[in-house]
Amino acid sequence: MSGRSKKFEPRIVALYCANALDPEADLAAAVKAAEGFAVRPVALPCSSKAELSHLMKLLAEGADAVQVIACPEGSCQFLVGSARAEKRVQRGRALLMQIGMGEERLGLARGRGLKVEELMALLERRAGLVRGLGKNPISGEEEK
Repeated sequence: MSGRSKKFEPRIVALYCANALDPEADLAAAVKAAEGFAVRPVALPCSSKAELSHLMKLLAEGADAVQVIACPEGSCQFLVGSARAEKRVQRGRALLMQIGMGEERLGLARGRGLKVEELMALLERRAGLVRGLGKNPISGEEEK
């Protein structure tokens, strides 16, 4: 099977800096309302906590994509946290490209005080990129 079924709904893990999202955001309701993809949101105190080994482990455990949401450049409360996250995502994308899994399975976006709609739009874009790649080939699951 090609792994590119129209029914394929990517599973995306969203690792987001606690400061990147609007504190009033009702993320639980938005996640339930997501159409065409599934989201597992994970709040981080800083995007720099997204270590390369963690990003790759999430993919190895079956996520179809991982989206890191960091603070805008120069506005990280920990000064260089979002820059560290960006470098780790770039390294991860290079590794994914080398092994033929598709670098689009890993992405980084920046924002501060994002509304739920903005976050979900970012995740929908990531889902669209991953749909073209098909199911994560190392997830161990057959697509139906």
